[in-house]
Amino acid sequence: MTLKHFNIPPFWTIFASFCAVVLHLLYPVVLLDMPLLAYGLITLSLVLLIWPGIWFRRYKTTIVPRQKPSTLMVGGPFTISRNPMYLGMVLLVLGTGVLLGSVQALLPAVWLFFFLGKNYITPEERKLREAFDREAEDYFARTGRWVWFL
Repeated sequence: MTLKHFNIPPFWTIFASFCAVVLHLLYPVVLLDMPLLAYGLITLSLVLLIWPGIWFRRYKTTIVPRQKPSTLMVGGPFTISRNPMYLGMVLLVLGTGVLLGSVQALLPAVWLFFFLGKNYITPEERKLREAFDREAEDYFARTGRWVWFL
């Protein structure tokens, strides 16, 4: 197994969650006590990780980043976000940080947000534009990259 096999979004999500725990353990600056918010974020993240997967399977298109898409996904979870699974990954790490209660445990979620955007979302959007041209542009215009306003 090579490093290439680890260069997938779930690996980076696990890595970011691990970093949140390590940062919390190294120097816990516990300022947050919001377990309900944490569990809500984690639950929402799991929905956003599973629901789009069902849609990918239903439409028989690739879920693997960097592969050529055969279908432009615009329904279901893709009406909320162009990237609901990536949003779920960021919310999972954010929920982990909130659950730990440490301010510094939130930093890996911020890192993951920008990392996924640069390394996965931007290249995938380029592939969608190449494959679906105007249809992709119309979808991008009406649906936010992360959520409707962002």
